[in-house]
Amino acid sequence: MLNTPIISIVDDDEAIRISLDSLVRSMGYAARTYACAEEYLADYALDTTACLISDIRMPGMNGLQMVEALQARELRFPVIFITACIGETPELKARELGAVGYFKKPFNGEQLMTHVQHVLNTMKASQERAD
Repeated sequence: MLNTPIISIVDDDEAIRISLDSLVRSMGYAARTYACAEEYLADYALDTTACLISDIRMPGMNGLQMVEALQARELRFPVIFITACIGETPELKARELGAVGYFKKPFNGEQLMTHVQHVLNTMKASQERAD
């Protein structure tokens, strides 16, 4: 399918990656999955990401640090965090970095995908107005 939005998924939990990959594809989007932030940042096609869904707490570089690295490269696209982190600090930092969503694990997959659709539709409408 041409111009199918690509949803990138970064999570060290393989079961979550597989589940989100299946969910994203069932909604008609393309999915790319990564086991860690470093693996994602090494991808040559970062600029094809339409929306990023990432865990916060991962071995090595965490999700917040990954978004900071993306911003340093001037790569900007919607980011939705999913996390088991407890407390306000990670959520506040995610919001400061411009995250458009923050879901605590375990999360409702239907609600997450509704949010992804809303974000992508808003972006598309904004781009159409700019054209």
